[in-house]
Amino acid sequence: MTDTVGFWKLAEEDPGRLALVDPSGAEVTYGELDAAANRLVHGLRALGLTTGDGLAAVLPNGIEMVSLYFAAMQAGWYLTPINHHLVGPEIAYIVQDSEARAFVAHERFADVSLAAADEIGFPKEARFAVGDITGFRSYDELKDGHPASAPPERRTGGVMNYTSGTTGRPK
Repeated sequence: MTDTVGFWKLAEEDPGRLALVDPSGAEVTYGELDAAANRLVHGLRALGLTTGDGLAAVLPNGIEMVSLYFAAMQAGWYLTPINHHLVGPEIAYIVQDSEARAFVAHERFADVSLAAADEIGFPKEARFAVGDITGFRSYDELKDGHPASAPPERRTGGVMNYTSGTTGRPK
């Protein structure tokens, strides 16, 4: 992956530039977003994720989802965003079918996310919560103690979207 254009180039050239305003009103700069994404890459790699792996997320729009996206985009992972309007079994199906190796959920969606993770026996060490969800580790653990520096061996990642399709089952 080259840094000739795009997010990483902007983060390097103008780290103090406003990148986004979180729904809470918090302002986040390119430098802060870059550092968060880099820490997530280091944290998820320490968890064992490698190029080609997937992660699933039931998150609202905000800094956590955007930083997770940029982490996946530079680590060669597939990020599967999951609609929070789905019920536990539908979320479970997507997490399992996408072969996610990490699952991140927001406490606003605790009931369905916990039900989904438990239904498929998703490993407790790979469950992360923004906020508090019983049986999930803190999302901040993925970043804490990890460097803000760009990860070595950058690889282009992607997004894997699921739709309801015509069968009534996400695909």
